Amino acid sequence: MTTRPAIHVALGERRYVVRHLAHDALTGISDIAVDGDRIVALRRRVPELQVMDPRGSLRDEGHDLPQMACGHGLRRIAPGLFAAVDMDGHKLLFLDAALSEIGRIHCNERPGLGRPFNHPTDCARGPDGRFYVTDGYGNSAVHVFAPDFRHLRSFGTPGRGAGQFSTPHSVVVDGQGRVCIADRENDRIQRFDADGEFIDMIEGLHRPMALALLADGTLLATDQTPRLSAFDPDGRLTGRCRTFATYAHGMDVCADGTIVLAEMAPDRVTFLKPVAE
Repeated sequence: MTTRPAIHVALGERRYVVRHLAHDALTGISDIAVDGDRIVALRRRVPELQVMDPRGSLRDEGHDLPQMACGHGLRRIAPGLFAAVDMDGHKLLFLDAALSEIGRIHCNERPGLGRPFNHPTDCARGPDGRFYVTDGYGNSAVHVFAPDFRHLRSFGTPGRGAGQFSTPHSVVVDGQGRVCIADRENDRIQRFDADGEFIDMIEGLHRPMALALLADGTLLATDQTPRLSAFDPDGRLTGRCRTFATYAHGMDVCADGTIVLAEMAPDRVTFLKPVAE
């Protein structure tokens, strides 16, 4: 048997060794969320959730989300607490450490243009507990909810100008409290303050898909080139590498700095593990 050499990539001064994990249980994967020593994968199949250890070994036979129509985004918003976005069910499910539903934000199955929801994509939680939901395929907006799930405001309209969107696809809140939105069809990331006021944008991307943050504040973005890009807090490009598939639709980061990608076509999980110099 021929042993193939390990693949190494770099993001600026950081170097990583790449490992791919393909498994029948990852068919239909859409997103990934890291929670301590476990990695939770969201799929567009039953069971919707699969749990792995940091090496990628399956921990159980999976967890059903019977109220999920089509899963799109999964975020760990606190230890043992997840937000799962149902794109075609027009809702947001909150899951506890056992991956059971404990709450939801929804529209009573009445999607609408310009209001929550109309095919949402992702959710992030701000430092004050507010939730930011990108909405997504039917809308071109971000909705802001209070910690008690009250709808506070929405911002964004269809278009290409500052503060406008075409498929807002992913959202994170960075260490400065800025709401970072992957504005996919506009080939950029836009950044806003906590109230939705436009700050700036990061361009030079091709259909950005997933966003995540490293511990030092570096913003990571996958796109459909396919590649992974790293930006410093000022929005300057600091590193870029290939992700080896059509695109990485979801992404999260482990405590040791390992970047975990939920890749589509082929469906698999890819690990970028830091290499000590």
